[in-house]
Amino acid sequence: MYLFEKQVNSRTGSYTYICLGHNKRENGQAKRVWEATLCRKDKLEESLPIIKRKLSSRSREIEEHPFGLEYALLSICDDLGLADIINECVEKRNGTIPVGDYLTVLVINRASVLNSKNKMQSWFDKTTLFRRFPQFKNALTPQNIFNQMAYLDQETIRSIESKICKALVTRYKVDSDCFLFDPTNFFTYIREHEQNTIAQRGHNKKKRNELRQINASLLVTRDEFNLPIMHETYEGNIPDVTHFKAAITHIEQRFKVIGMELPAVTLVFDKGNNSDDAYKMLDKDGIHFVSSVRPSMAKVKNLFDVPLSEYSVLWKKENGTEVLGYRVATDLYLGKENTLVVTFDHDTFDLHEYNLDKTIHSAETELKSFVERQLNSKPQWRDKAKVITKIDRDILKNKELQALIPYTITEGEGKLQVTWSVDDDARDEALNDAGKSFIFTNQNKWSTVDIVKTYRAQKGVEDQFKALNNRNRISVMPMYHWTDQKIRAHVFISVLALLVSNLLYRKLRQGGIDASAETCIKELEGIREIHACYEDNLPADIALTRMSSLQKLAVKILDLKRKYLP
Repeated sequence: MYLFEKQVNSRTGSYTYICLGHNKRENGQAKRVWEATLCRKDKLEESLPIIKRKLSSRSREIEEHPFGLEYALLSICDDLGLADIINECVEKRNGTIPVGDYLTVLVINRASVLNSKNKMQSWFDKTTLFRRFPQFKNALTPQNIFNQMAYLDQETIRSIESKICKALVTRYKVDSDCFLFDPTNFFTYIREHEQNTIAQRGHNKKKRNELRQINASLLVTRDEFNLPIMHETYEGNIPDVTHFKAAITHIEQRFKVIGMELPAVTLVFDKGNNSDDAYKMLDKDGIHFVSSVRPSMAKVKNLFDVPLSEYSVLWKKENGTEVLGYRVATDLYLGKENTLVVTFDHDTFDLHEYNLDKTIHSAETELKSFVERQLNSKPQWRDKAKVITKIDRDILKNKELQALIPYTITEGEGKLQVTWSVDDDARDEALNDAGKSFIFTNQNKWSTVDIVKTYRAQKGVEDQFKALNNRNRISVMPMYHWTDQKIRAHVFISVLALLVSNLLYRKLRQGGIDASAETCIKELEGIREIHACYEDNLPADIALTRMSSLQKLAVKILDLKRKYLP
């Protein structure tokens, strides 16, 4: 091995570097087979400690830290200008650390892991985010976090979201004229308290009706990434239809903030939000809509008699089954002639039929078990009235099942006998609307295919609620807050984490990565930062773990090495 000098020309000038080389003799001639650059010649003196370390045989300790996902999320927050937007909307009265910095760290935490406020400092210390946020070395205490969240009242949250929407249009060039709206709820373990009016009892979608719940609604773009541009957190006992009428006003304001003309907007929502008042509000401002209606409506029932032979084939699915559609003009709700499309999906019909037969079979099995094991076994089960109560309350639990499985109870020789059968006519009636959906719209010039596919895009907002229930990251639950203000702030942070995650996936896809969002997140999580710490006072040597081709491309697209590695 030997030292040699090497001249290198670059855009900034010509420099001489000191290199370490190794020669090997081949065919009687010396040939350099290996070389390593040590430092620039003009910086030799200041580089000597680092060169000594590299050539030293002293032991070193290796530390591993998360890097990929945390800094990928930070890059999106920086591109969006999240901290600056929050600081513009929040007037902090005291303290040295801006609220925007706190919330940026909280959003990154929520979008990467799921932990309580008590564990925030522990999580932060394991990352290398201290390079960007050195002020948080001992500042992420639960009380400090709660103090920052206290700045996020309802109007401040709406103001921040409005500015974020402007940034989506100007910085991310988000261009959408169709938006998906849907409400949901989250159960909590909050008890009644005078400072809490949001957590109320209502019809919970996870069947936890014994617990209080909070309601939340989302408005997202209709595209591959379903970016949330508005959310509302409200009382758990307010029905969807009531909330939607109030939400329309905020939705219209949000469209105006991002510079959209209301007649150019199409709003997609489901039948749970339908009301005369809501449609009148939309019609007044010229907003287009694509919704669905209940099959029980009088003006819809006659469409059940239309045979499938009169339906048109809209498209074929990948499995070869066809989606059928039947289009008519209607004056539902507004008294104006709009469009109603009835669709029929064979796969959905088969699924409904399977689930119905499964329910019938399960009820029959339970009924048979009761007759064989309990009927006439005790005095109470020899009482006809009590047996009827038992069957209606615990076995055939609703009117639909009672119509499907009619039963009779007879007495003979001091014993009761129960007989039953499946009513085929009732079964046919229960399957009458299976596989069918009734789509209502004032986009009368659209093709039937466009109307149906636009309504089916509603699955996009439902997928966002699934993400908000993901117990690995982003999730609204568990919720350790009990005041209205903190609950709203907590949900807002989760929605911001959802937005940043979706923007991250959007940037990766636009950069050429053809993989699912889940795959991208897992690949980013696999990128770790390695610190080689020596027995001296110099900074540790830093490198990234060996990366896959997808990880390398993601790092290049997000420019993580240049922006965030020292």
